[in-house]
Amino acid sequence: MGANRQADIALAAVKLFEQKGYHATSVQDIADEVGLQKGSLYHYIHSKEDLLLQIAHQAISEFNDKLERILASDIPAREKLTLGIQNHITVSISNLQTTTVLLREAFSLGEHQHQVIQDQTDRYLDLWTQILIEGQKNGEFTVPQPKLAALALLGACNWVYRWYKSSGKLTAEEISSVFSDLFLKGLLQNP
Repeated sequence: MGANRQADIALAAVKLFEQKGYHATSVQDIADEVGLQKGSLYHYIHSKEDLLLQIAHQAISEFNDKLERILASDIPAREKLTLGIQNHITVSISNLQTTTVLLREAFSLGEHQHQVIQDQTDRYLDLWTQILIEGQKNGEFTVPQPKLAALALLGACNWVYRWYKSSGKLTAEEISSVFSDLFLKGLLQNP
């Protein structure tokens, strides 16, 4: 019961943080959403900030874990990049509210809690950079600035949460394919 109740609270918080924003969501709002008294809610959470930290940490950890597995696989860097983009877009779209909370609301965390998320975010950037460096070393990519290229790639992939609509014309896989082609082939007809 406790684990289920905590999961319900986390889901309610994600929904409210995404809809109203972290600062505009009160602990009472979360308690109301799950049908608890405010005092009873504190049996399951320490604070609203800890709840945001938990949500953001779980989200960035999922991104990191999947990309670490891709990076460790014995496939060309080109395929790692394609799979990484596909994973990022698919996870973002299938967990749109959580991704929104991670990318938009995690900045509301206090210094120590924000550093926990920043460390994980830096790790994610490092994993992307490693894929690009690997591709550079084995002759697959021409990437003079791998970290800057990784930041550009992540900027494009992260922004999906802002414009994606489930009623849109493209699926997550189709969007991933367009992004992969753009980053792997560029815009020039004959580069």
